[in-house]
Amino acid sequence: MGVFADYLHGDGLLAAAGLTWSMDVRGEQARCFIVVTREARDAGGEVHDRMPAFLTPDAMDAWLEPVKLDRPGRENMLAILDGSSTAVASTIEQYVVDRKVNNTRTVDRDDPTVIAPAA
Repeated sequence: MGVFADYLHGDGLLAAAGLTWSMDVRGEQARCFIVVTREARDAGGEVHDRMPAFLTPDAMDAWLEPVKLDRPGRENMLAILDGSSTAVASTIEQYVVDRKVNNTRTVDRDDPTVIAPAA
């Protein structure tokens, strides 16, 4: 029996909430980035207990709005993230694939069998 990996996918591209900033690291500017996460609510919950806070198109517009959030605004944004993440997570499916999918050095990106369900 081969070694397998879990393949998670949704309906099209998946967008996740993130934050980015620049900071000084030993005298040089470094760009930092994080993905906002939450408890897993999709098929991925069987793989990991956290998942990205996924964004629907409407939630993406709200997330990217360049405004400072006061307390009610933060609570509203958390509600938007919760709703959009739950909606997107409900579209995510999971199945087992061959572990070769994890080797970016040798995998052929155009080979559709890379993400085919494992036998």
